[in-house]
Amino acid sequence: MRFPRTTEPQANRPADALTAGAFPAGDDGAGVTLALGGGFSRGFAHLGVLDVLEQEQVPISAIVGTSIGGLLGAAYADGISVSDLCDLGRRVKIRDFLRFQRAENGAQKQRKDCIGKFVQEWFNAARLEELRILTAIVTTDLDTGAPFVFTRGPIETAIRATCAFPGLVKPVEYQGHLLADGCIVAPVPTQIAARISGGCVLGVNVAPNEAGDSSSENVVRVLDSRWRTAHRMALEPSWTRDADILLEPQVHQIDWNDFSRVDEAFAAGAAAMRRGLPVLREMLARQSEMAMAPGLPIHAESRLAL
Repeated sequence: MRFPRTTEPQANRPADALTAGAFPAGDDGAGVTLALGGGFSRGFAHLGVLDVLEQEQVPISAIVGTSIGGLLGAAYADGISVSDLCDLGRRVKIRDFLRFQRAENGAQKQRKDCIGKFVQEWFNAARLEELRILTAIVTTDLDTGAPFVFTRGPIETAIRATCAFPGLVKPVEYQGHLLADGCIVAPVPTQIAARISGGCVLGVNVAPNEAGDSSSENVVRVLDSRWRTAHRMALEPSWTRDADILLEPQVHQIDWNDFSRVDEAFAAGAAAMRRGLPVLREMLARQSEMAMAPGLPIHAESRLAL
């Protein structure tokens, strides 16, 4: 069952995403579709979310990732274990993303940095369509300002592009497009996840709390339809409108480039997922009921952010 999402007039919606391969057919709604946001080192909270889902045997029907969410999501979809990904994260240094080497002819070219090395040494699949879980990686087309979404094609290219943060990493050229970090257009790619998914979309936001408020009262928020109407969504980023459940792990205290706190980010993600698990189970159960009785109306009064 999908809780109703707020709709916008077509003129106010973001431009349709270009894709490397058309959007795949929607899933049958049997599991959860994850929308994993960007946040660099804070993104290791995603692994805590994935670990809890795996332990609780919650099926994942698709993963849509931006930036670090795309990298970790694709790695998990390829079968790389959460523990191995955490171990790799502990060994990452920010300079690994920025290194260049000088070619023999004296020209500057980017060497195989940690992303290229990671993909080549750890991934079994070379292309997104080979992954065991349906995966989409979101990047930004710098020429159009629109999302460019990889659902097919080379994994290394897609990951390099979605992690190409402007000013730190050179954009990636692919099929006539100049691509950069997906966070520019989709900090948490819930809208794209909703287009792919026929079921529950679970967004994971690891960006710092914009209000700077980390009090326990705001760790779990219920935004019912009356609240949302009264505030006219003014206090929420647009991407929240496409999430059925939104997790916000408490990682605001971790600097974006501090990979020494991978375990802390992981624990925060796991804690957020544990809090949201009862709601997710209830939603998936209702979704299953609706699949067996498609003629029944769907009624829901709230969307949860945890």
